[in-house]
Amino acid sequence: MKKLILLSFIFCMFPLDAFAGKLVEGVLMVDGAPFYPLGSWNHSDTTPEDVARLGMNTNFQGAPEAEKDLETFRNDMRRCNELGIQVIPYLFYGGARFEPWTPEALDTIAKLKNEPNLLSWYVGDDISMAHLPGIRKTVTHLRKETPDIPIGADYIEGLSPEAQDTFRNFIDVRCQYYYPIPHDPFADYLTFFDDQRSAFGDPLWTWVQCFMWGFTGSFLDLGDIGPSPLPDPEQVRLMSYAAINRGVRGILFFSHHSLSRLPEIAGEVALTCREISLFKDHFAAGTPTLSLKTSHEYVNAAAYSYNHSVVVSMALLKPHYHQYVDEGIVENLTVDCPWTADTLPTALLVSTPDVIKCGVETTPEKDTIRITIPRLELAGFLLLSSDPAEQDALSAAVQEIPGKLKQLILPAAIAQTRKVNGVVWQLGIDNLNNPSTNVRRSTVAGEHCADALIEGRYTDAFIAWRTTMRSCRTVLREAMESAEQRRDSIPAKYRQYLASPYGLHNIRGLGEAPPLNDPWQFIRKWKITGPFPLDWSEENEPYTPAGFERTYPPETDSQPNARFDTLDGPDTWRNAESGVSGLLDPSEYFRTVENVVCYTRATIIAPSEIDAKLSIGSNDGARVWVNGELVYSKHLGRTGAPHDDEIKVRMKKGANPVLIKSENMGRSWKLYFSIYDPDRIFSLTTD
Repeated sequence: MKKLILLSFIFCMFPLDAFAGKLVEGVLMVDGAPFYPLGSWNHSDTTPEDVARLGMNTNFQGAPEAEKDLETFRNDMRRCNELGIQVIPYLFYGGARFEPWTPEALDTIAKLKNEPNLLSWYVGDDISMAHLPGIRKTVTHLRKETPDIPIGADYIEGLSPEAQDTFRNFIDVRCQYYYPIPHDPFADYLTFFDDQRSAFGDPLWTWVQCFMWGFTGSFLDLGDIGPSPLPDPEQVRLMSYAAINRGVRGILFFSHHSLSRLPEIAGEVALTCREISLFKDHFAAGTPTLSLKTSHEYVNAAAYSYNHSVVVSMALLKPHYHQYVDEGIVENLTVDCPWTADTLPTALLVSTPDVIKCGVETTPEKDTIRITIPRLELAGFLLLSSDPAEQDALSAAVQEIPGKLKQLILPAAIAQTRKVNGVVWQLGIDNLNNPSTNVRRSTVAGEHCADALIEGRYTDAFIAWRTTMRSCRTVLREAMESAEQRRDSIPAKYRQYLASPYGLHNIRGLGEAPPLNDPWQFIRKWKITGPFPLDWSEENEPYTPAGFERTYPPETDSQPNARFDTLDGPDTWRNAESGVSGLLDPSEYFRTVENVVCYTRATIIAPSEIDAKLSIGSNDGARVWVNGELVYSKHLGRTGAPHDDEIKVRMKKGANPVLIKSENMGRSWKLYFSIYDPDRIFSLTTD
């Protein structure tokens, strides 16, 4: 309360009539009111109307260095002003550019200082230690020409004393960002902002990445150029809420030209911006209380007290974004919030298009009340107020949001459904818990969204869009959970793709993976050697090729250090591994893969002498020895699938060596081999 009185006194003593943007006691003010910037990095082809359509109030764009470009930029600023949009001119510096702007260029940009919607200068992004002298030089010049305009920049290297000193003394607003690629926990995201504030102070803004960087795409084999399939819309939403939960005083989305190609994310950004705007005064100037006590382990919450009300920001921040339960919904959540008034407030949850009244009760702790929220989906804002006018204004504003999003939600629903359909298609729609039902649900919801828009029922269209997004999220969760349950059967070199549903297609055979309760146990670890001549010729059919029955050295020498002369040169017994479907593809291990045979061996350990049932699938034919006895021999051409043939054998107690000779006449080469073992009494090894 003392801080608010002090701010009010300062505003009366020093009216903000010189410039739109001004920092007062660490609070960004525009025309005398607290301001929470919501914007994006823009290219020249982004119009002010594009920015306004997403519910943003700030335009961040490259500033003109030359006099000839000044008037065009000024005209854009004035169009932004007509739309209520503040402007941050960016003086391009940082990253690969090590030469700061010349004094002449700075004098040119300073001619914009009297524009009424000039929010701040931005003097560099991706600033490293090498850029610090240039930052100091640029800011010294700007402050001489435009002493009252705030200056922002971001920094990417270690928290060195020189960087801390430079940013504390020369930069008014720090804009720090951290991009949580899918396998990073959100806890790291929260800690990042705490560390930045400790090193550089307040106020702090952030960039929220709307696409995945190329190096991340390469790591997940999703492609090396953006925009790419990550993050998902809800992840962008959660990143925004998480930033607010750590006291971040402004959010810029990167980048606007990516959003124009990612309508599914653009829709979510537009919703997020409009919900944040409902409480911009609280988030810009309110007193924050971080890390509120909640009843759910992964719900993070923060409160902002401003004037006579409190706004609570809540987000479900699980360690892994794609492993949500119950579609990212928490029911009967309790949050302990600060409240100093004698009477209990009304608690209203923003759950667009609805405003939901929540339970309020006292707690034994002083100046703290407990709110019970019936249902929180991913993230939401909560207003605590005793003012009926404030409550009514909130309800009216929330009801207007669907109509403001009418141009965005149908493209968003279609784009996300197509993207998630791609995941299911690549995996195989008939497996992985059969997510096709939810895919169908998302498609139908998109159709309902279109119908409602045509008829002008914007609230119904909005609800259909949210249903689409929820169904898509469920499909991705099912795919991720099913894949994760099969982690032990996925070769180690492919487990990196478990980080994202958009990488799962790289795990060969995942769509054909056996059910978790499969009674057949596949041999997955092998020793392999070859290739050797098959001597097959289409003209000689139906006769068995000589190489199929010819005895090659691996049939008699299983010593680990044995050496063989093969079609590819000298070879020995090497490790090989079947994929999650049980498929061993010998062509991965040899250069010569047609008209050849190879040998694989493993060992089945039985608990006692017992009758057993083996299963083989192959492309093409195969011969099988168990304990040195030939138990299966079939030369034929076929596509190969698990359980093509079954083999009954008598196992002795202990180790039972298995040797398989598989042939490939041409094209694909496959081998599946398993033992019927519903109780998992057999052990499989390559020893």
